[in-house]
Amino acid sequence: MLGGFVSLKAIWNMGFEGGRSIELVYDWGMGIDGSVLDEIVFSSAEFIEAWAAHERDAARLALAAWRLEACGDWAHDGSVSMTAWLRHHCRMSNRDAAALVHRGRFLDKFTAIAEAACDGVLSAGQVNALRTVTKPAVESVMTAQQDQIVAIIAPLSVADSEQAAGLWRQRAEAVVDLREPVEPEHELRTARTADGLIGRFVLDENGAVQFEQAIRTASTWDGTSDTRDNSRRSADALVEVCAFFNANHTRPGTPRQRPHVELMVEADTLGSTPLAWTTDHAWVGVATTDTLLCDCVIHRVHRAGEAILSYGRATHTVPKDLFRAVAVRDGGCRFPGCDRKVSWCDAHHIHYWRHLGLTELENLVLLCNRHHHHVHRHNLQLKLMPNADLDITMPDGTTRTSQPRGQPGKRGP
Repeated sequence: MLGGFVSLKAIWNMGFEGGRSIELVYDWGMGIDGSVLDEIVFSSAEFIEAWAAHERDAARLALAAWRLEACGDWAHDGSVSMTAWLRHHCRMSNRDAAALVHRGRFLDKFTAIAEAACDGVLSAGQVNALRTVTKPAVESVMTAQQDQIVAIIAPLSVADSEQAAGLWRQRAEAVVDLREPVEPEHELRTARTADGLIGRFVLDENGAVQFEQAIRTASTWDGTSDTRDNSRRSADALVEVCAFFNANHTRPGTPRQRPHVELMVEADTLGSTPLAWTTDHAWVGVATTDTLLCDCVIHRVHRAGEAILSYGRATHTVPKDLFRAVAVRDGGCRFPGCDRKVSWCDAHHIHYWRHLGLTELENLVLLCNRHHHHVHRHNLQLKLMPNADLDITMPDGTTRTSQPRGQPGKRGP
């Protein structure tokens, strides 16, 4: 007993390939007086030791997860994958479950690295640095050199470990007998969450240059009223890049040949709060649904239960000629301070389409992807004046006005 806690231990025995046995021990604290949270107070030294113990146990759990996947016991309850099993039984996110299995797979391949991780010689950050650079082409080199690599990496910081691991990879690729040139290191992993999408990516030097230039090009600043920090502005720019590609690529499905995003909406919910989902059965929020409904192709599907009775002819919410007329008048995004050009914009119904707003010039304005979602998300009130000025009432009650860009200025002699 320690600090009013009763210790409950669960011990798992696992063996490495070399026959070494490791005990995985978990302690759950149960506060006798019920004040568990009050007992969670560590000194700086205690916190460091607790974190080191956590990382050692995390390495053992990763190995256990991979070996459980390898033996197939997870499938006995009908789970379709180890990741699905972890989501269901351990209440893990898809991202965390996949990361755990991938880490365990890496540790299982390299005994010296696994032992160092389980003993606390290598931190989780150092293990991740090695896992990132150990691609299939150089795994044989890592197998032969792992003991020396652990000795070199162990005393370093995570930043220095990443640099050393990158240097090792370059040398390993130089000595290994590759059948073909090593492809640039590109990696993208994403996972859907209740709030949207999270993930990580890795790009080589050329990819990094292209990405950074795209973010700079797509970034906007709305003047002194723009309170976004750099990370938020970069994230908004990434969404704009994706929206721009979806609207302007050369394949079928560009803006005037909607839809470039397929969405299912329950017809009887359109008058109030639309229920919508993607083809991957991911729910879509009301603001996003309203934004897409402003300017899309609509197919009416008649169902009787699950049986489809008919699939109606597509109708354009905003026909090509009408979109061009709006574009000629507005010249780009009409949100005050935004300089997005027409190619970045959607046609927005001032009086919402699902509220029977008319698809006509006087009820349409151009908004870029970010400001289109912003208007729907905050339910901003827009009013198009007879001279084509646009008044927008902000959430704080203030009104901002934008003017149409009209014809470009004439060149001088």
